[in-house]
Formats: sequence, structure tokens, C-alpha cells
Amino acid sequence: MLQRALAGLCRLEGVNHAMLIDDSGQLLASVGDEGIFAPVDQAIEMLNVAQETGHALGLGQIYEVWSESSSRMVLDVVGPNRIVVLSGDGGRLARWRHALDRDRRIIATTPQM
Repeated sequence: MLQRALAGLCRLEGVNHAMLIDDSGQLLASVGDEGIFAPVDQAIEMLNVAQETGHALGLGQIYEVWSESSSRMVLDVVGPNRIVVLSGDGGRLARWRHALDRDRRIIATTPQM
């Protein structure tokens, strides 16, 4: 079920990779274009920088990070120890965000394989 939910996110315009990582940075599940490595290191680095910045500025916890340039990435903390990462080129980040909201309960509660 988890792979099916991630595959559904990969069908969004512009999404090349959908992955689930835990709060320690371990890859739990990944679906993406064949021959393209999941940008796990980039996602973890982005999350760490966001958390450090939020802590340094006293802003509280990070629940979501968006990165928009020639390549795009959305990180969403869907549960206490589950972070969904969507990466790709083009597409609409707001649409990606809406799809994550739609599948949040499934992703947060489906056991990993």
C-alpha cells in the first residue's frame, strides 16, 4: 500500500521521485524514474538546515520545506518519524502539496516493508 501511495505521487506533473525517510535520515521507501537515484542526501541536508534555522530563530518545529528552482523538492513531515520527499523538475508545488494532504493518513499509518 505504501509503494502504491508513493507511486501515485510520482504520477503528479513534474515529480520524478517520491520517497519516505525517517527522522534519522534512513530511506524507508522510494518510487521514481528508472535509472535515477533518489536525492536522499539532498533531502536530509535540506531538512537539517531548515531545522537548525528554525531552532536558531526560535520558530519552533519544521513541518514542511519547499525548494523551488530549476529542480524542485517538497519535504513534508507526515508523522512523528515519517517524512515524505517529492522531487522533480517543473510541475506545480501547490498541487504536490494538495496530493500529500490527500494521502497523509495512508502514508503516516502504512507499515514499511
